Amino acid sequence: MSLFFEDFGEGPPVVLVHGWPLTHRFWEMQVFPLVESGHRVVTYDRRGFGASSQPWTGYDHETFTADLAALVETLDLTAATLVAFSTGCAEAVRYAAAAPATVTRLVLAAPALYPDPVADDLRTAASRHRISMLDDLLLRYFSVDGLTGLDEQTRLHHLHQASSASPKATVDSLKAWTTATPGEHLARLTVPTLLIQAEADAFLPPEETTSRLAAAVPALEAATIAEAPHGAPLTHHEQWNELLLNFLHP
Repeated sequence: MSLFFEDFGEGPPVVLVHGWPLTHRFWEMQVFPLVESGHRVVTYDRRGFGASSQPWTGYDHETFTADLAALVETLDLTAATLVAFSTGCAEAVRYAAAAPATVTRLVLAAPALYPDPVADDLRTAASRHRISMLDDLLLRYFSVDGLTGLDEQTRLHHLHQASSASPKATVDSLKAWTTATPGEHLARLTVPTLLIQAEADAFLPPEETTSRLAAAVPALEAATIAEAPHGAPLTHHEQWNELLLNFLHP
């Protein structure tokens, strides 16, 4: 089992964790400004996705978290910031809660932390019509009221990345979402945490997510990007990056 990663820049490390069903390429608009602002930036493909190994098993929160921990330890990262998107927030929260000496800041973007019935519907669709499901999903990821905030060539690029993932990983990762139990891990968080929500998120109602996390995480700072879809780090990268950099450089 091997994880593909890219490691650029020098300075305080930032590890970017993508969500289902994407790859490290999702963070393309964040890597440049982070490196230019004086950070060592690490992106990687979660197991089963992108250029990482595609084993038959291991698509659960415990193994995803162990993979993240192994990457951090292999690269000897200390005083790191974890930045995670959507379902990738699950392992970021778990690792940050377990390793407060290693992780000093945490950023959660549109976090899919709690079980949601939509995951069951997506899992059924992924089992039967995986490519068409992914196509429809990525339309909704980057759209507000049916209008996409991403050019079609870029959306198709990410569709190709998602389509190339292990079919088993695509399905099983959704099962992990349906069985999520974030409460105990959120309660153990002690690091400063930034929540970035998208006002027009088609998957996660921002008010509900903010309310639940504010009650669970004492050190939470929350922000919402107006008229932005679930995939705001791409569609609204300028506003998103400003929030991130202000959090890293108060």
